[in-house]
Amino acid sequence: MVGRPSKKVFCQARRKYDGQPCRAKGILCKNGRWICRYHGGKSTGAKTLEGKLKQYKNLLQYKGKTDEEIKRIIRKDT
Repeated sequence: MVGRPSKKVFCQARRKYDGQPCRAKGILCKNGRWICRYHGGKSTGAKTLEGKLKQYKNLLQYKGKTDEEIKRIIRKDT
């Protein structure tokens, strides 16, 4: 048997289709709950203007726009 199954901590979310607990390995969040990569996680999105610019540049509707145009759109949204 590989690993330490008795020490494995599962995600505390419930599966939608049968109500059983999720069987993915969980990570401890700030609120003390174990959550897996499918049911929430570490990332809360980009906070800086540079990070948001990088995200917007990957979207199809912003592919042809310059950095300045996208920055103007980001500032208008916030």
